[in-house]
Formats: sequence, C-alpha cells, structure tokens
Amino acid sequence: MVFDQEATATKCLYCGAGLMVLGGRSSWLNFLIKPKIEVKDTVGAITTIAQKNGWRPPLVRSVIPFFYPFYRTRGHAIKWTRGEKKAQSDPVGEIVEDVVTRSYDIMRSAHEDLSCGLFSPGFRVQTLHLYLATRENAGKWPFLENQTDRNTFLDKTRGNSVDGLESPGVQVREEMAFQIRERHSVVYFPFSLVEIREGNQIRQLLIDAVGGALVRQLGHEEMELLLDNMGQSGAKSPGEGRLKLIPLICPECAGDLDPSTTAVVRFCRSCGRAWEAGGARMRERECLWAGTEVIVRGEGTIFLPFWRRSDAERTFLIPAFGVRSPQNLYNISQRYCEARYPADPVPYDSRLRIEALNAQIQADEADEMIEILSLTTDIKPLNRRAGGQNLVLIPFRRRGPDLVDHYHGLAVPIGTLEVRL
Repeated sequence: MVFDQEATATKCLYCGAGLMVLGGRSSWLNFLIKPKIEVKDTVGAITTIAQKNGWRPPLVRSVIPFFYPFYRTRGHAIKWTRGEKKAQSDPVGEIVEDVVTRSYDIMRSAHEDLSCGLFSPGFRVQTLHLYLATRENAGKWPFLENQTDRNTFLDKTRGNSVDGLESPGVQVREEMAFQIRERHSVVYFPFSLVEIREGNQIRQLLIDAVGGALVRQLGHEEMELLLDNMGQSGAKSPGEGRLKLIPLICPECAGDLDPSTTAVVRFCRSCGRAWEAGGARMRERECLWAGTEVIVRGEGTIFLPFWRRSDAERTFLIPAFGVRSPQNLYNISQRYCEARYPADPVPYDSRLRIEALNAQIQADEADEMIEILSLTTDIKPLNRRAGGQNLVLIPFRRRGPDLVDHYHGLAVPIGTLEVRL
C-alpha cells in the first residue's frame, strides 16, 4: 500500500479497493522510502563510485543496509504584519498591514549518534512513493531508532515555517504567524554501510540507497556506533500494530467511498450520506444543504463543503475543500466568511447521485482561519463557546474556468482546487 504523508485513505494498486486509515491525523504515521539500490545491486554502484573518484578496483567486503529516520512537517504558513511604511524622504511613513503566505515542507534528522551526511532528503521525498513502515515493507532492513524528541524537533523548526515571509519596505511594529493544515510524520530513508578494500586500504562508505551515490566516508568509531544502534533497534518496526485500516465503503449502503487521500469527510455518491473517522469505525456527519427547496441537478452542478461557525451575533463560512496554496485559502475565506445562505437538512432520497466535494479541512483549522480573518480585517472576533459549528454544502455550477455560486455570484477558480472535477 502506497500512502501520502497526509493520507487518511489509500487505494490498492492491484484490485482498486479503498482503505481508510483510522487515527492518521492525530498521530505521527511512520513511512519508509523503498530502496532502488538493493544489496545485490551494491557492487555495481560501488564500481561506479570508484571510477568517479579515481580509486583502484575495489573489493566489496560487506554490505549492511538500514533505514535512517527523519522527522517531517508539512503545512501552510500565514503571517500578518502591521507597521510603518519606509520612505527615503521621511523615516516615519503611513501605517500599513500585509498578509503573506507560503507552503512549507521541513525535514530534519531524528537520530543523533550518526550523521547521515544529509541535512534533509529534500525534494526526492516529494517525488517518491511513501510506504507504511512495517516489517513486510522493510524486508530484512533494520530501522535506526528515533533519538530526538518530537517536541524538540517542533520547537526547533517552528520558526522555519515562516522563513522568507517578509514585508519589504515596512518597519514592522506587530506581527503574528499561523500554521494551517500542519501534518507530521516520520520518514525512514534507506542507506547502506559498505566496507570495501581498495588495494591495501579499507574504507567504510555510506551509500544513498535511492540514488546510489556516495554520501560520505565513515571512520571506524562511527561504524562501530552505527552497528551498536542497529542492535538496539532489533527487528521491531516503528508503529507496528498501531494502525487500523478499514474498508472504505459506506456503512449504510455498502457503496464505494472516494479514496481521496486527504479527505476528512467523504460523501457517498449512492446514498448521499457523509462519513468521517470516529474511533475504530466511521460515523455519520450530519450536514446542512443550501438551496434545499429544490436540489439543483443542472448539468455541471457540484456542491462544495464549508464549515459554518456562528454565535449569537454572527455567522462565518470557511471553505472545507482543499485548495492548492495558503494564499488561495485565505482569499476564498475572506470572500465568503460573512456570506448568508439558507441551509437545512435534506432527506436522503433527495441527495441521490449528486456531486459533492469531500471536506479536506478540519473543523479546528476552520476556527484558526476565522481567527486570522478577525486579525487581518475589521471583523469582530468570534465567541466560540457561545456558538455552534456544522458542515454546509453550497451548490456551484461550472462556468468556464470557475465554479460560480448560484446565490451570490461568487466564484472559486477550478485551478485552485486540489481535486480534478
């Protein structure tokens, strides 16, 4: 089974069956990258390395493969600043505000005794398949244990999420940063410790088992320390037995649910019910539908999910569907936050065969977006304790490159969505 880091579900590449991961968003899932340079292929890789470095023809004495742990955090960063505009003629300018965003993907070593020579595996992790870290997927390769505490990793990297989010030409007086849709995991990268004889010289080489490149040479003490660490981890797989996978089918009608990897609420296309993970099973999420007098069934009509939070004074709408960038998420949230929609429950027999996008943003993340909007606009902060929250489905119709709202004429660009329509 191949998983994305943010996966709540996956689809079997052989039979097409969908599986749902329970607890995937509340815990740190463990993934591994399968090696492309297996033990049997190491001799060829070493020969290539020797030729590039001008070494004598080497004799491979031993190959010890292993997986090295990295902590990984991905998410959206949104930073608000208020300050004085800099001016060459006048050092004190007008008061300005700015909102800047970026997506981030931060990886750092989770092991301290051995430096693997890589600050981060980098872009390769984004382009390769991630497999759940189990004994079956790892074969006989051992795992090095995680030595750095997770909270320590988060403390060190928290500030990195807003790196580069500066407001040029502004003397900052106030600023505040938010992390939205942040997901954490452990990624195990494959390496091989190879001992070779080159003439009368013995070398210990650390080989990247994905690209087959020489990472660096190790000293004898480092090699002994690495071997000791492998002995400590034994044959255990990280996270073994902690995951629970259940069939991704509707508990009501047994219809297939969308195996979208990042959905938190899924809509059954057969019976129209909405389902989310609840403990060791799926539970139904009660939704409200806008335009319920007559469900719009026109060609190209699709329902988009929004989280609706309200208190005694106001009602806010925050998109629950996934968009490709934090700036798009902020812009759409700003346009819709105070829109008014009549919304009511709809009988199940009226929902049959309608198109609805899955919700990909969690309810607590929608609350964070409301907090950001309250800070960056003139909107009064919402009293969460005095209000309620539910999921509202709003009909849109495709018109050119946009999905246009039936009621207010507001549009969501199709290119911003994380799904294909």
